[in-house]
Amino acid sequence: MTTRNSPEAWDQRYAESEMVWSLEPNEFVVEYLSDLPAGKMLDLGGGEGRNALWFASRGWHVENSDFSAVAVTKFLQRAEREGLFELCTGTTVDATHPESCVTKPVDLAVMAYLQIPAADLAAAIASAAHSLRPGGTLFGVWHARENLEYGFGGPPSPELNPTQDELRAACEAVGMNIETLTLRERYFVSGDQQRKAIDAVLLATAAA
Repeated sequence: MTTRNSPEAWDQRYAESEMVWSLEPNEFVVEYLSDLPAGKMLDLGGGEGRNALWFASRGWHVENSDFSAVAVTKFLQRAEREGLFELCTGTTVDATHPESCVTKPVDLAVMAYLQIPAADLAAAIASAAHSLRPGGTLFGVWHARENLEYGFGGPPSPELNPTQDELRAACEAVGMNIETLTLRERYFVSGDQQRKAIDAVLLATAAA
């Protein structure tokens, strides 16, 4: 049976639209990570690869992984159109079991709106942490649990929207040093209205 969060369902969603997500990188990715020197980057659950492509345009070697093969194909096609193909790798991988990711160790691992249950998210954070070189950076942004009551957008199920405590526990379980863990407001236009979203933002580093 195809479920809403299965690879098959996401393949269908990505196939039905030219672009499901924005072409531009996430604003918090840009704000927090612009000053990092170019290196190797892994995006877990990166969809069509908007963040990975932004890093590639800045000289990074990037791997965009997603469990939707259609999303990964669209990422590689866009990379070729933009002259970035030689810097880009795409892999069809479940973020909680990324054994097939090929770019290791990396200087930076990114997760943007990987909205999955807490136990699965902890497994994904552990996987990301284990892909990092000593001193490497883990960055994540999610629709926060508070968004359900005070914001707009994201999945309607509480268990798919992490809390700061859940993110902190997942990082501490794998020895990550938390530099930033905070809630941030983000504004966007939906229809003819300006909406506010509440995101959880995490910046952590691996032990040197």
